[in-house]
Amino acid sequence: MEKEVNQMPRGLMARAVLSIITLAAFLAGSLIFVGFYTSGYDLFQKIVVVLVAMIIAIAALAILWITYAGRWAGRRGMMGRWRD
Repeated sequence: MEKEVNQMPRGLMARAVLSIITLAAFLAGSLIFVGFYTSGYDLFQKIVVVLVAMIIAIAALAILWITYAGRWAGRRGMMGRWRD
């Protein structure tokens, strides 16, 4: 039997789906919050709220992808320099 060459690894697909969900949740959540719950804030404060939410989303994605990259590099022997 032939193997499917273009098949995405399961862990990679899960991370891609989680990345899309995280970014969509960041965008929807921050816009809903700024649109409905910050009536007393001025424009600068609303921008800061969106930026803080973006920083948190990017940090979550960085953790998600760095853990994958570390395992990927470790399996391929690229981490030997740091283990010594």
